[in-house]
Amino acid sequence: MQLSDKLKLVRQQQHYTQTQVTEQLHVSPKTISSWENARSFPDIGTLVKISDLYDISLDRLLREDRTMMDHYEAIDKHALRDKRIFQVTYF
Repeated sequence: MQLSDKLKLVRQQQHYTQTQVTEQLHVSPKTISSWENARSFPDIGTLVKISDLYDISLDRLLREDRTMMDHYEAIDKHALRDKRIFQVTYF
């Protein structure tokens, strides 16, 4: 199951509306909708907040969604590359 489907399912199981979640996480309703429709992913800090809000482990929340894992791996590779470029240009 993809993260987007899990976010929507868990929110509904907890009887939260999207509006209630936006108030708790301090994000816009459009952001919640984007996450639940797989148009974007929450950042790592927000994933921790979601985990706390829904009382679900990060492992259970994130496991099985290869698309999301690929997204975060690409971000990590990009950040590492930027760090190396900065180090080379700094010296």
